[in-house]
Amino acid sequence: MLYRLIALFFILFSFSCEESTPTRDNPLDDEGGEYIAPTISLFTDISNGDTLYSETISLIWEGNELVSEFRYKLDNFEWADWSEDAYVLLEYLDEGDHHLSAQSRYISGDTSEYISLSFVVDAVDGPALMFYPRRHFGEQGGTVTFQIMAEEVANLMMSEIHLEYDPSMLEIMSISQGSFFQNGQNSIFLYEINTEAGAVQINTTLLDGDTPSVSGTGSLAEIQVKLLQSGSATVSFNGSDAFIDPDNNDITILEKINGLVVSE
Repeated sequence: MLYRLIALFFILFSFSCEESTPTRDNPLDDEGGEYIAPTISLFTDISNGDTLYSETISLIWEGNELVSEFRYKLDNFEWADWSEDAYVLLEYLDEGDHHLSAQSRYISGDTSEYISLSFVVDAVDGPALMFYPRRHFGEQGGTVTFQIMAEEVANLMMSEIHLEYDPSMLEIMSISQGSFFQNGQNSIFLYEINTEAGAVQINTTLLDGDTPSVSGTGSLAEIQVKLLQSGSATVSFNGSDAFIDPDNNDITILEKINGLVVSE
């Protein structure tokens, strides 16, 4: 009887030592036969190279069945955090060219190939007065810099800009002349800051020639702002702003785009 038990033991041991190949049927296993790489598709009315006449667009992503998260990147900004949301609303898009990239991933961490979309934003009708960029993100105690732009203007000789802001939220650190009136021409640039009232007045005038003027789009002033508290704050035009041509006539300003500062 003992010999039979010993023989049975050796038989069972020899079977357990035989090599066996496990079946790799996990669809998230990139070496398995059922594996399909993550995919991503973009659903939008926008095609590559399109011009958008709005500063806001919405985008919808879709991946294959096992995709769990998505992320995107706009222009030179950092990648957004991975999110289960398959929808994104892009706001405060600045005038000009933009490039968007997007990607999906599995819970395993495997990522899809990138998809991309290029488009142009032309949401502002000139002549216009606007902040560039429209929106800044920053940290409490940090500073951001805006350009105050004349957009699509003709025969501009002088500008008068009036700004309002909340002095409990923002502090104006510096103001300097933009490049629009400094292209080889003499000009005057003056500004005044009323810290208590949260008000700024900027005046700039061309001096050269009988009919000094510039046309097109360019920066009238550069303004550096410090974020005093967390939250959102606006630097806005107060309505008294003016564009003047060489004949001392008003140039109608069709749109005014304020600047937004967001601190977390």
